[in-house]
Amino acid sequence: MLLLPAGLYAAGCGKTVVDATDAVAAAPANHKVVLENDTVRVLEARVPLHSKELPHTHPWPSVFFEDQSGPHEQPWTKVNIRWSQGGPSKGFDDSDRDRHNLLVELKDTDCRPAAAAELPATDAMKIHDPNMTVVLENPYVRVLSVRVPPGEKEPWHTHTWPAVVVYFRLPPSQRLTPNAAPVPRAELTAMQVTFDPNSQPLHSVENLGKVYYQAYRVEIKPVTREAVAR
Repeated sequence: MLLLPAGLYAAGCGKTVVDATDAVAAAPANHKVVLENDTVRVLEARVPLHSKELPHTHPWPSVFFEDQSGPHEQPWTKVNIRWSQGGPSKGFDDSDRDRHNLLVELKDTDCRPAAAAELPATDAMKIHDPNMTVVLENPYVRVLSVRVPPGEKEPWHTHTWPAVVVYFRLPPSQRLTPNAAPVPRAELTAMQVTFDPNSQPLHSVENLGKVYYQAYRVEIKPVTREAVAR
């Protein structure tokens, strides 16, 4: 079982109440809510070089995307993805570099995970496509990196769990489903974060561009309504 910040237990399973120390309230110049619902909150966090970030708290654990691109590279060309336990942060008096992060905060990590179930043979990881890889997994999330080479298609597959889907940029593409016309998608030149609340039936994506199609799916595993024991 994951160790969680003590403050998550105060309100019981899935009912954490944020206070004035929350990152958005305490350090609003550095934190912006990109997406929020009953399951997740996605924050974009920026601390420019030599700037100050006030002390604050991250009330929920998160999947933490860190932009590690160099000063002469496009943003998010290099991405480090890790699990963050959340909790207090002392901030920065004088940041030693430009910091740009994306935090996918999970609101139900004080609830006990549901028992693991057998995934269908069509699940994205069951089809064993080398362009679909797990970059992080624990009892609450599975994070997939999905890459499609230029001019190629994904194998047909499904997605089992709801997910936050992160695109930092995309070439033009089209979504394919059995017995339906392709759905075109225009080139995406800026970060886009969406929430997919349902499982996804059989589908594929075709890359119509000249660079790799890259997406990240933060898949949210089911939980019970039983609070995690201290």
